[in-house]
Amino acid sequence: MQLRVRDVDSRTTMLRLPVDNKTTALRLPDELVKAAADGSPAGEGEEKESPSAAADVKEPAERPSVTDPRLAMRTAVAAAAVAGKTEEKGVEKGEEKAAEPADADAGSDTDSDTGSGAVESADASTMTAEKAEKAEKAEKAEKAEKAEKVEQPEKAASAEGAVGAEGAGSAADTESGESTESGESAPADAAPVTLTTTGQPGQKPGQKPGQAEKLEKPRPPRAPAAPAAGTVPEPPEPAPLPDPEPAPEPAPRPKPAPVPSPVPAPKPLPEPDPRPVPPVPPLPGPEPLPAPEPLPSPENTAEAMEVLATLNARPVSPLRRALKRVTIWTVFLAVVLGAVVVAQLLRPLPDPKTRMTATGSYNFAGDQLDVAWPAKGQSAAEVVGVGSLGSSGQETPASIASVTKVMNAYLILQKYPLKKGESGPKITVDKQAAQESGNADESRVTLTENQVLTEYQALELLMLPSANNVARLLARYHSGTEDAFVKQMNDTAAKFGMTNTIYADPAGYNADTKSTAKDQLKLAEQVMQDEIFRQIVSTPETNFNNVKIPNTNNLINPKTGVIGVKTGSSTPAGGCLMWAAYKEIGGVKRLILGVTLGQPATGPNKGEDILSTVLKVSGKQIQAAQNGLTGQTVVKKGDVVGSVDDGLGGKVQVVATKDLVVAGFPGISGTVTLDAPKIGHTEKAGKEVGVLRVGAGEDKAEVPVALQSDLNPPSIQSRLLRML
Repeated sequence: MQLRVRDVDSRTTMLRLPVDNKTTALRLPDELVKAAADGSPAGEGEEKESPSAAADVKEPAERPSVTDPRLAMRTAVAAAAVAGKTEEKGVEKGEEKAAEPADADAGSDTDSDTGSGAVESADASTMTAEKAEKAEKAEKAEKAEKAEKVEQPEKAASAEGAVGAEGAGSAADTESGESTESGESAPADAAPVTLTTTGQPGQKPGQKPGQAEKLEKPRPPRAPAAPAAGTVPEPPEPAPLPDPEPAPEPAPRPKPAPVPSPVPAPKPLPEPDPRPVPPVPPLPGPEPLPAPEPLPSPENTAEAMEVLATLNARPVSPLRRALKRVTIWTVFLAVVLGAVVVAQLLRPLPDPKTRMTATGSYNFAGDQLDVAWPAKGQSAAEVVGVGSLGSSGQETPASIASVTKVMNAYLILQKYPLKKGESGPKITVDKQAAQESGNADESRVTLTENQVLTEYQALELLMLPSANNVARLLARYHSGTEDAFVKQMNDTAAKFGMTNTIYADPAGYNADTKSTAKDQLKLAEQVMQDEIFRQIVSTPETNFNNVKIPNTNNLINPKTGVIGVKTGSSTPAGGCLMWAAYKEIGGVKRLILGVTLGQPATGPNKGEDILSTVLKVSGKQIQAAQNGLTGQTVVKKGDVVGSVDDGLGGKVQVVATKDLVVAGFPGISGTVTLDAPKIGHTEKAGKEVGVLRVGAGEDKAEVPVALQSDLNPPSIQSRLLRML
């Protein structure tokens, strides 16, 4: 039996018994058991003291004022044992010094149990001194334990488990006592378990809860001393405890109360009550500690990455840093280069463009062309699509006589256009036209009222015999009245830029109808574009009412190339002629136009009248113009005239497929243009890729151009190296 006096969390003094060795029993001499059975007041005092101590938890434990008989018995037994084991203690003195500071109470209890046969020989003075020494050691152990609890609050959980173990130990001790009384004996080789200051078996003094125990080499067991007669055999001594870890210096506490003066030894205790002592209720455990606050976690991804970088940070050597940079830059450049390659290959290819490399202009050298301009009157001529041949005479408005009918025919064909082979709408001859058929002082044709004419017939009668009555009939048919028609004639002249022209009637019989050679040349350019008009004016003669009617312009001849246009003659106007002729150059018919006005008669004889004179003069002009108009080869077949560029550095030359011949005369210059449509990226040699052209309209000259070699798609290298 071991007596532990300890200050626990509830400040209650309690009796702790070993729990690990369940065979431990309280063995007392028979005389003491009998004395305790007679009703010793000391045992009752202890039983009364324990409940009060357990009930009052908050007040500090007080020392008992009356000595417990069992304590006195133990003290006496310990004194007798000390005397008998002096020699044995001397041998183990070094080991006992290490175990005594750690657990002074355990050593005293063990000694008391081994020396239970010498209780009667101990005196009162020895008991009192031993009790005071034990109390002082217990007080020091309590101070050290409190200081350790202050520094390490986490031991509270271990202390709570120790309290439960203490209660279990008390119950085990009670059962052991009962088994002893019934005559059973404990096994001799069961070693007692020493309780630490925290009350847990097997934990050494000064050892922290949960701290690993320091293992020492065990000593060989010693043979127990022979028990005295009439005493309980001493159980084997427990193994010496290892050296406790140095505990921190406890805080200063008030000095202990003075040790009470020794009291006389109590009378032998009667035999103890065989009834089991009720177990001491367990002390209330300490309040559970609050759960520790969770560690702060990263609030966002950036903080998490910083924490991860901090954990993974390690010194990097310069070589490793350089290798890392090289790797990163290599990967980066590879990605960028791959993206550039893909982008370059996926970019759409530019359209091939055809450019002209040949000379873009030409000119005709030589002296200025002499067109045999008339000495009197005025004249102007040109080659359509080439240039002007010049003019002569003063540009003043003059009567133009029947040349006025050209504007009349133009307006009819504009309102009622005809195609080749068509005759046009029907025109009924009115009374006025029929009456005018008898006018002897003007040109006319015989018409009867309600006679039906076709448009084509009416135009022939207007232009070939120059019938005035038909001119007025067409004016009324076109506009309803002659005045309205004349107004349209003047409006059209203004539109063509004929600023020196005034129309007074639709036939030109009125001398107030005036114009100039240049103004009428402008009208000739417009009206000669109509195919039906050219067909009519180039006809030498026609039939009407079964009568052959010749053209007044006797210059018309397909062999000479003269194709018109209209004569006019009157006393105020003189002889007038608007003429036209062709000349073929380079396979193209070039149109030569001219107007001659105001030619007088050369004599009274036939062939010297005003009409004959103007025809002669105009004939000479036509011949001079045709002779002066020549051709010049600007580009020969097979000449390189340009190239096709694919937009990525590839080029294919373009050549002319025919000779390009242009018409002109000395002093004339012109331009050459290349008209190229859109082509693909892959074309074969000989593919026509454009037209080389000179001039415009029907008088233009052009030849096709083609590739000299195959046009292939751009290469991969050129596509990768192309610039923006």
